[in-house]
Amino acid sequence: MIKDKDLYIKELEEKVQELEEKYQMEKGVKQSEVMLNAELNERIEKHLLHIETLRNINEHYSNLIGKLRARLKDIITH
Repeated sequence: MIKDKDLYIKELEEKVQELEEKYQMEKGVKQSEVMLNAELNERIEKHLLHIETLRNINEHYSNLIGKLRARLKDIITH
């Protein structure tokens, strides 16, 4: 009976150890995912800033080109 009890306790201790190791691995994976997500969010913000800046530049030069084309048409037709 004691032998069975000792064997059962040993098995439980091994399972506890196994679960602790799995927990540590999962914890490490989660931490790396959190860091990766933070880096990706920074990259997304940077890309959004680039898009906004390019949109502003395009708007500015589109307006300028539109005005110049209109003036050129006036000069050609007169």
